[in-house]
Amino acid sequence: MASKTPPTLYTCISYPGIVKNEDKVLETLGGIEAITQAMTTRNRRLELRFRPEDIYARPTYGDRQSTISFLLKVKVKRKKDTTTSSSMLKENKEVICEPSFIGRVETIFRFSNLCDFQYLPVARNKDGAMENIYHDLMPKDFPTSEWFQLPMSHFLPPAIYSRMDSIQSYLYRQEKLDCDGTEAQANIIGRTRRRRSGFAIFVTFDVPSVPCKPRPSSLKLLEVKFLAKDHYEIIKQCFERRPIWSKTALVYETKYRNDEIKYLLPSVAYHFVSGPFRVMWVRIGYDPRKDPSSRIYQTLDYRIPSKGGISRKIKAKRKADTLQRLQPTSVNSNPRTLNMTEDTSDRGRGKVQINENTCIFRRGLNPPSRQMFYQYCDVDVPEVKEMFARLPKLGPDAQCDRHRGWLPPGFLERCREIISNIIVAQLANEEEDKAETDLKQVHGTKMDDENEEYDDDDDDDDDDEDDEDDFAEEAYDNDYDDNTVLSDNAFDDL
Repeated sequence: MASKTPPTLYTCISYPGIVKNEDKVLETLGGIEAITQAMTTRNRRLELRFRPEDIYARPTYGDRQSTISFLLKVKVKRKKDTTTSSSMLKENKEVICEPSFIGRVETIFRFSNLCDFQYLPVARNKDGAMENIYHDLMPKDFPTSEWFQLPMSHFLPPAIYSRMDSIQSYLYRQEKLDCDGTEAQANIIGRTRRRRSGFAIFVTFDVPSVPCKPRPSSLKLLEVKFLAKDHYEIIKQCFERRPIWSKTALVYETKYRNDEIKYLLPSVAYHFVSGPFRVMWVRIGYDPRKDPSSRIYQTLDYRIPSKGGISRKIKAKRKADTLQRLQPTSVNSNPRTLNMTEDTSDRGRGKVQINENTCIFRRGLNPPSRQMFYQYCDVDVPEVKEMFARLPKLGPDAQCDRHRGWLPPGFLERCREIISNIIVAQLANEEEDKAETDLKQVHGTKMDDENEEYDDDDDDDDDDEDDEDDFAEEAYDNDYDDNTVLSDNAFDDL
């Protein structure tokens, strides 16, 4: 029985143009190497440059799609009837089509996105006409020092034109009016919706006074969410013990879920959005701008330095937006936030498992992200504590600075330097320990392999000895009887 050969698989490229020269088509697609890379790499898009010789040409991209198709080769044969006159040849042609199956197509690249946003390297000359300046911008040979001294037109193309190259639906809506009939506050750039505060009170550093009581709606919401008893009392005790908290520190302290803490906080605290206490929650009625002792609760905005590749060893909070368009774009993107894992076993009791390093820093703990908002009281480092101990007492005429708060100039920079040195030393030690561990594992693997080889050699020697014993017994049984007496020489021969 003859075996059936599986059909050959092909990849189709739906080229957005009339193909007259195959070599030029391959050149616009980046060559065989670029096509092969797009075919073999997952989620890779296929570039198409209509002007491949122009480095400023913005490409359009073809997306990979699955399809169920097949490739046919059709031969068209036309049979001419020679008996008729030449004027009737065209009408009497007999056309015969012979199709043949070539293979199956499962993947196709379609160029269905926008291909505009082209920025041409042109400039106006002395006569006011536009002329091509590409050869002035890009030298043909290796540039010399004289070429850099030549007068050059200013050509600064944008790095990126649009975040997405697919067609979007714009749903325009009319601005709502206030109760008095005036138009709402103009905040056009970057606004998609108004902030949903959740009955929280947001305060800037420039406000003359802080709120003295929470909004009544926030207290009513606690009753609706069944949080008005034990949860509220625990949060209230936390702010009585410490007037300023970060949200992450409260989650670590109380082990409440995020959907619980966001309703509890507006009932006991207000939120600073600027100044030395920004992103912190302050007890209602307490103004840290009038209390110099609140400097230990100020915000310490720390960021991992990028020198030496240290920032690459700490993951970012959110996935950075890339300018590379080789990956498929999506309108709906969910940002990755702080690393906070919830214990599903305690879901009913409202408990959350959060790591200590999300709000506290000390030796032995690395920050979970590249940017952290600590409080000075949560930085458990002896050097920083000694710096606070050496701070002088402030007089009654002291003013809280908008940027430094109650701390002297250079205090924040010195604390950042101390933390950076500790993190660099810890990461270096972790790398050394990892290298030693890997070396021990490799050495242990080699020793195991050598022991296995040694055991195999011993087994082979034992097998050889067993074979020799079997051979001697067989020779003794075949050549001699039981009553035969062997001499020493004869036994040695055996």
